[in-house]
Amino acid sequence: MTTHNVTFNPNPVQRQFIESKAKADLFSSRMGEGKSTALCWAAFYHTRHNPGARWSMIRDTWENIQATTLKTFFEWFPPGVFGTFHHTKRTFTWAGGVAEGEVEFLGMDDAQDASKLMSRELAGIALDEPAPAVGSVGIHETIFDIGMSRLRQPGMKWYGAKLAENNPDETHWTYSKFVVPGTEGYKLWQPPIPENEQNLPPHYYAELRRIWGHRPDLINRFVEGEFGFQQVGRAVTPQWSDHIHLANGLNPLPNTPLHLLWDWGHNPTCIITQVTPMGFWLILDAVVGEDIGVEELIVDAVRPLLADRYKQGNRKLKLAHIGDPAGTQREQTSIHRSPVRLVKKELGGTWRGGPVRFHNRIEPLRSVLSRTQKGRGLVQVDRTRASAVWMALRGGWHFHVSRTGITSGEPSKDIHSHPGDAMSYGAAVLFPLGKISKKDYTGAEDRRAASYFRRGPLGFERPGLVLPKHGAKL
Repeated sequence: MTTHNVTFNPNPVQRQFIESKAKADLFSSRMGEGKSTALCWAAFYHTRHNPGARWSMIRDTWENIQATTLKTFFEWFPPGVFGTFHHTKRTFTWAGGVAEGEVEFLGMDDAQDASKLMSRELAGIALDEPAPAVGSVGIHETIFDIGMSRLRQPGMKWYGAKLAENNPDETHWTYSKFVVPGTEGYKLWQPPIPENEQNLPPHYYAELRRIWGHRPDLINRFVEGEFGFQQVGRAVTPQWSDHIHLANGLNPLPNTPLHLLWDWGHNPTCIITQVTPMGFWLILDAVVGEDIGVEELIVDAVRPLLADRYKQGNRKLKLAHIGDPAGTQREQTSIHRSPVRLVKKELGGTWRGGPVRFHNRIEPLRSVLSRTQKGRGLVQVDRTRASAVWMALRGGWHFHVSRTGITSGEPSKDIHSHPGDAMSYGAAVLFPLGKISKKDYTGAEDRRAASYFRRGPLGFERPGLVLPKHGAKL
């Protein structure tokens, strides 16, 4: 009888992740922390304590799961020793005396692939790299949700849902489910410092820093182990800088017009902005709808926000609307309805459409992003209240780059394109090629209110407003 000994000494966070009985566990960290190993041992640990347990181990494609997750699994649990692997069914069955149960390996690169899980009753699921990584497109949220609904195999002492990935950016579904705002019963595991260097090549992280010296986004995510953005394609606005354009706690100026920037469609977007006497463009709030109409966005979000934050006493701030000129087109159901008519009816104010051609509106936005004053960017975006604009301009709004290196002529249409388009319409009207448009903004209201403010990096600030210093880490 052949005996095969395997010694596994898990790192502290690995052990906690493997043995956790939370409703769902996410191991999120830098590269090299043994995340795939932790997934494999989590499936084994659960099955050892739950005889007959059936697990599904998922990655974005079958090719990637073969080259990564399955390879790691076989290194620890080689077929013929710890069990039998059925290539056609892509299922590993544990050998008697080792454990009792099976692990199925699935590649899922589309939300429709979730149908593969619909007929199963599972004891556990494991998702390897659900957030996009180098060479990986990630796993759709729907697949995770369907997988969670299939955790109902009879006779289990507890169910396991294990996810492992390099830290995602703030727009990814794993961030919202496990970090902010999080979900009750979901647990995040993160090594505060590298725990697995003894199992890595010498100078592993130093070498990664050298290789990705031109990609600080990759260093931040894969070496530092921080939540952060990974550039996809080519950024529409490479002029953006977190250090000079991001601000914390921006407050609206009294007696100063509001410029509301609009984009339409099923992800209607409204961005509330002001221009200071010194020409700084304050991006105060951003509201992006999802699968709703303009009317729902106005009634449920924009109008309450204006009433709560932008009403001073009994006076309403003057409104000027700027946006996609297609909003003037009348609906087929009624010639009396259009997005622009609805905005003016519900909120009041004037309307001006931005340029139709992409070039005529993106160049003013790039120009104003390139300008600074006293060490600060002319554009100031509230990190929290206008996070959708931040995430779009930092590179989420992008041109697709094909495998042959050809860049698309128009930006990709996704969650970031709506705030990006709205900002470009506003820039073209308010800052044509970087200058304030006198026709649309005189600054008279700002000058009358100047005595209320003290001078600071933004020209005039509400007392107590704190902005990060140039170069400060946000």
